[in-house]
Order: sequence, then structure tokens, then C-alpha cells
Amino acid sequence: MSKTLTLRLLGTPEVKLDDKPVTGFISSKAQALLFYLAVTDGAHAREALAALLWGDMPTRQASKNLRNVLSNLRALVGEHLVISRERVAFAQDAPYWLDVELFLKALGDDASKQDPQNLHRAVELVQGDFLDGFYAGDTLGFEEWVLGKRSLLNTLMVQALHTLVVKHLERQEYAAGIEYANRLLAIEPWREETHRHLMLLYARSRQRSAALAQYEICKRVLRQELDAAPLPETTALYERIASTAAPPPHNLPPQLTPLVGRAQELAQIAAYLNNPAAQLITLVGAGGMGKTRLALHVAERSIDPEMNLDAPFADGVFLIPLSDAAASEDARGALFQTIADTLGVELKSKLPAQAQLLNYLRDKSALLILDNFEQFVSEARALSDILRYAPRVRVIATTRVRLNLKHEYLLEIGGLEYPVLRGLPLDAMLDYSGISLFVQCAQRARSNFELTEENALDVARICGLVEGAPLGIELAASWLRMLSPQEIASEIEASLDFLVTAAQDAPERHRSVRAVFEYSWNLLSPREQEIFRSLAVFRGGFDRDAAAQVVGASLPVLAGLVDKSLLRRSAAGRYAIHELLHLYANEKLSQDKENERVHDAHCRYFAELLTRHQAQLQSEDVGSALTALGAERENVRAAWSWAVSHRRVREMNLFMECL
Repeated sequence: MSKTLTLRLLGTPEVKLDDKPVTGFISSKAQALLFYLAVTDGAHAREALAALLWGDMPTRQASKNLRNVLSNLRALVGEHLVISRERVAFAQDAPYWLDVELFLKALGDDASKQDPQNLHRAVELVQGDFLDGFYAGDTLGFEEWVLGKRSLLNTLMVQALHTLVVKHLERQEYAAGIEYANRLLAIEPWREETHRHLMLLYARSRQRSAALAQYEICKRVLRQELDAAPLPETTALYERIASTAAPPPHNLPPQLTPLVGRAQELAQIAAYLNNPAAQLITLVGAGGMGKTRLALHVAERSIDPEMNLDAPFADGVFLIPLSDAAASEDARGALFQTIADTLGVELKSKLPAQAQLLNYLRDKSALLILDNFEQFVSEARALSDILRYAPRVRVIATTRVRLNLKHEYLLEIGGLEYPVLRGLPLDAMLDYSGISLFVQCAQRARSNFELTEENALDVARICGLVEGAPLGIELAASWLRMLSPQEIASEIEASLDFLVTAAQDAPERHRSVRAVFEYSWNLLSPREQEIFRSLAVFRGGFDRDAAAQVVGASLPVLAGLVDKSLLRRSAAGRYAIHELLHLYANEKLSQDKENERVHDAHCRYFAELLTRHQAQLQSEDVGSALTALGAERENVRAAWSWAVSHRRVREMNLFMECL
């Protein structure tokens, strides 16, 4: 059986066969030849290799030395070399691991466009300079090749580290950004741009003293290496950090647990906040998706000027909860009164509340978190008035219903990531934010809980059943004090009412998944309620035509349900309901007197759909028919089951002809 040859050349070189060090090289030139063959492509003429390593010797002596070295390498790693009378090559088909090859593969053609995970893998392979500390004797040709290769690899390493620093800064992942910035400065200490990045990273991670000290390091290095002073932008950044004042006023509640995941969403919100035109940022999503938690995390990062040096909110950052705001006939007045009460603005009863609040905000620089805005959607234009008259006020609105304002910057908030593939290693599973949140919550319920090979599939199943919804994950994990992950998954499948908590500090609307859905249900008009519960008849999604024919859903009604985060629409035009919402809607449908009529319409529609494709199913064009029907597999199965169980003879006959 072939042994795996391991070559670590990015740093002090190491050679191993099946993890055992290879010893017995007759000279350093034997090692040099192995390294050269492994890193370079193709087969090399013996004359060229002899000249590379013994260029100062007569040809006959150089050839003899090459033969001796090849004989030595054949005895040590023979199956990994292809040696003929004229040429020598590295055996690509034998099992081997070469860090240089993996490094280049991970970087691709352009490091700046690579995924951060690939860049992480690439830079972690580098333990030092190429062939660091290795000397092959008096070999001018080989040494020139090493220097050239080392320079190229160092340049690529610098590009990769720079890209990682920038990406981590954009994503507000400060600890990782600091690590890679320091690694980059260890290679090129005179990179002033990286010194600025490191100052920002320190400042935004609340390490103000370190940020100021980094400027002094930058000054010293530039003077020693380049006999130059820092650029004006570097000095300006230093002065901004040095002059940062106390945090702005705020009313943010402390967050007792860290935010899990949401790197992409945080990066997008940060980009919006750095865009002066983005005054209104709307976080829209179904209940239980963590919109409020995400908004609070952003707000926390905004209360310290060091965290957001480019746009401090000097006049305050305020959470304005609207879920308990008293709805009245004067909804706009209630909205402005709630905002004014939170900001501490005393409104005079004889003057319009809107005019007084706008006058107060006119010259303010503030961030307002309007939480649970869905019950004031009819007054969304009031936000336009605020932002028009108060240009330095920014608003982040969390809502289950889209505001449909022309100037809003929309960000849809879905569930956390969870694995759909089986057989992933545990480390890879923990890279999914849904799994990480479950483990975090589980360890609060049961301190000794760990993700293991035995429970990993059930944990992934739980996350899949709630489609990554953070509230669903938290409620499920809280049951670990009594049940195993396998039992929890089974209970979720059996009943929606299982996902409930007795936690006294949980908001009423978040005590159970049912409470979350009831809140959304009550926001619907009677017609929307009728359509939504009827849509539960579909399995595996549906298209616009099926919704119209089966339940009478018009395009505006479907669009309204999408806007209220109760339906999802894919790029292909199919609609789907979140799995837990589907359970809730199905309960509503089963309680409805029109239940049987809706199921009959569904059964009839899909029986006739098969009939329309019957000719294709019996022709050479059967492939296109199966493709068209493939998306409806679950609907066809459900319709057939209904026809059989309820003795719908006509539909059964249609099915029998096609199935």
C-alpha cells in the first residue's frame, strides 16, 4: 500500500512518510532536489538538474553526483518520483500532501476575490518563509530559484492577509482582524495602510490605548525604515481616536448572551450605516427570527464613538419598543407620543405632537431603533417626515411587515444556517450558526451538554425543523433539562405547542412559537387569514397558478403575505411557508368549515395537472414532463392520498391513468 508523502516547505522544511520523519538523506542537495521536483511542474532533464545543483562542477562530475542523489531518493521516497534515463519528475499520482500546492490552490487567481474561508485555510498553512533556514551549500542556481519562489509566495501571502484584514474590519470581526493585521506587519512593518487598519480594529474593539500606541509604533517604524512621517490620513485618524468623547446617551438594555452568527447581516447593516443616504434601514422577517436582537447588537456598537468612528451618534442611541404602544384612532399621534416619551420630550397638549417632535429632532444626530413597527405600518410615511426634517437622524425599524417606503434600505432576516448534509465532522457542524446557538442555549439548560457524534444528527434535525429560527432553537434547547435531542425533535414534529417556555423574563409574545404566530395572524385582514390558512393544503410549495385555482389567491394577496413575512417567494417564482408556520396554518385549516372544499380543490387541480402532461409522459418528451412535475411531487402525493381516503372516484381515475 502506498505511503503518503508530506512536504511542509512554508517555514522550516519537514519531510514525512505516513507521519514518520524521513531521514537518511546523503546531503542537503538530495533534499533540495526533492523540494524542487515537488514544487515545480513537469519532468526535468537530468542535465538541467545537474546544472541547478552542481553548476560549478564539470559536467561528468555533476552527472555522477546527480545519480548518487537520485539513488538515495529512490531508496527513501522512490514511489513518489518518476526517474528515467533522461528525465526526472515528481509523481503526481502517488499520495502526497504539499503545503505550497494547497496554499496556491486556496488563493486561486485573485486573493482579493476569494472567500474568507479559503483565505483562512491558505494563510494558516504558512509557518514561515519558503524553505526557511534551509541551505543546500554552494548552489547558485538553486538559491536563485528559492529566492524567486520565496518572493512570489510572500507577495501572495501579503495580498491574502490584507484581504482578510479588510474583510474582518468590514464584518466587525475585530479579534480576527487584529491577528491578521499583526501577521501582515510582521512581514512588512512599513505598511502604513495596515497600521491604520490596526488602529481602527483596536479602537472599534474598545482598545483605545492600543490604538493610540499603534500610531506611535507606526511613526517609529516609518522613521527607521523609510525616514518618513505618517501620512495626513493616519495622523487624522489618530487625532479622532484621541479626541473621542464619552459615549452618547442611550437606553439600551444589557445583552446577557453574545450574538451568534449574522456576519453577513452585520456587514450589510454596517455598509448601510456608512452610507449617508441610508437613513432608514428596515429589518423585516417572520416572528422569532431575531430581528430585535440583531438591531440591539448594532445599537450597542454605536453607543461608543470608538466603535463607529466614521458616524458617531452624538445625541444618542435609543430603543423605542412599539409592541406595547397603545393603538388608538389616532395611530400617528400614538406613534409620535411613544417616540417622544422614550426620548424624554415633553409634548404640549395644545400643539400637534408631530410638529413638536420634528422640531426637537431637527438638528439632532441620533440612531432610533423602532422595534416591532408592524402595527404602525399604516403610518410608515411618518418616518419619511422625520427623516426629511431631521437629516442626521438614522432609523432602524424591525418589523414583520414591509414598510414599502421608497427610501427604505431593506434587509430580510431569515433563520440561522444549519447543515442539510449528513456525515459532516463536528468541527464543521459548529461552523453553522444555528448549531452554535443550540449548543450555547443547551449549555445554559444543561451545563455538561456537548455536541457529539451520537447527538449531532438530532441537533441538526431540530434546527431544520424550525428552519434556523433563533426563537425555535432557544425554545427547543430549553427542554434538554428533561429530554434528549432525539426526543425533542420528535415532540416538535408531533405538536406546535411543544415549543414553549416558562421563563419569566421572556416577552409574552415570545413565550411560545404559537404566541409568535398568533401575533402575526392578528395583523392579517379577514381575507388574508382565509387565504393563508387555505394555503396550508399545499405540500412542498406552490406556484401562482395553483394558488389562484385552488384557494382563489390573487397576486396582490400573495404579495401582501410575502410582505408580512408569512410566505417566501423563490427566484423561480414558487411560494413556500416556513415549516412551523405551515403547522400553524394547517391547524387553522382543519378547524375551518371550508376544510374539505379546499382539499377537494387541491386534489382536483393536481389530478388535472397530471392529465395535462399525460401525452408528454407517454412520448419521447417524457423528461421535460417529469421535470415540470418534479417540483409538485409532494402535492401530487398529498392529492392522491386525499382522493383515495375520501373516495373521489373521478380524481382517482385521472391519477391512475398517469401515475
